[in-house]
Amino acid sequence: MHIPDGLLDPVTTVILWIVAVLVLIIAFWRLNILFQDEESERLIPYIGVLAATIFAFQFVNYPVPGGTSGHLVGGTLVGVILGPWAAVIVLFMVLVVQSLFGDGGITALGANTFNMGVIGGIVGFYIVKALLLIFNKTELKKEIKVPIATAIGSYIAIVLAAFICGIEIGIGGIIPMDIAIAAMVFWHVLIGIGEAIISGLIVWFVYKTKPELIITEKMLGVA
Repeated sequence: MHIPDGLLDPVTTVILWIVAVLVLIIAFWRLNILFQDEESERLIPYIGVLAATIFAFQFVNYPVPGGTSGHLVGGTLVGVILGPWAAVIVLFMVLVVQSLFGDGGITALGANTFNMGVIGGIVGFYIVKALLLIFNKTELKKEIKVPIATAIGSYIAIVLAAFICGIEIGIGGIIPMDIAIAAMVFWHVLIGIGEAIISGLIVWFVYKTKPELIITEKMLGVA
């Protein structure tokens, strides 16, 4: 899903940069409030660990004909564990490092941050939250319903991000929009299965070993 340099038109590139920067400013402000609590400082190392995990998530990718590339994203996973604003920052940091090695364009950082951080992290988080409103009416334990909601939310978020990525590429005019959307959505419908399984299993494992790391329970409305 990494968009390279030169694939987007200038207007789309600038708009998505502006959106990404504004969201990042809000994200840093929200995290600063969170870390004013001394106990929250213990979470800083885990942000680094999750960033490394997401880097590994996205390490294996392959070209998508008529699109960009296909790979796992992990934005919803970070959003569920550390919150949606942390997800944007983590994805942005990962994308910056990757762009320096040619995996995704530097000028396209705004678009890639929007697709994987904002859609994958923030939108994915709120999809999980909406699902939990339903699951909270069942007898499922939170150790089960949160991983299931995470799996479903991760799947929807990655397919949605791929769809939006296809639109962005199509607007650029280099690749016809119908081809770009079809290619991106088709492959990420398949990739999303892996995203869902891995994300759900990681959240389940965290609940089994260090449940206190799921700091978003109150935000998610977990009952």
